[in-house]
Amino acid sequence: MEKIKIYIDEDLTDRLAVALRSRGYDVISAHEINMRGKTDKEQLDYATKHDRVILTRNIKHFIGLQREYYKKGLSHNGIVVTDYLPLKELIRRITKFLNERSPVEIKNYLDWLQNYK
Repeated sequence: MEKIKIYIDEDLTDRLAVALRSRGYDVISAHEINMRGKTDKEQLDYATKHDRVILTRNIKHFIGLQREYYKKGLSHNGIVVTDYLPLKELIRRITKFLNERSPVEIKNYLDWLQNYK
């Protein structure tokens, strides 16, 4: 099964990317690739262009973007939103998500990390 690649929005720590890579996952952070300060749409466009699912804590704006993309018939590789969680719990939940989902299942879909408790 093809594995999901993650792009972590700037509102989450880049330590998450480091921790997930150490576990063998393909993860990059906005902090690492000079994407800080870009708009939410630019963040989602970057993730889409690079075949990545975006992980963000910016729930309100990304729900809006999900709706906008749907209405316009635009495609993205997936959006995963989370509320604030301690780093250890964030790692546990995103790992569960990555082990349970495939790129096909998440494409053009918004998922909640709370579903992976």
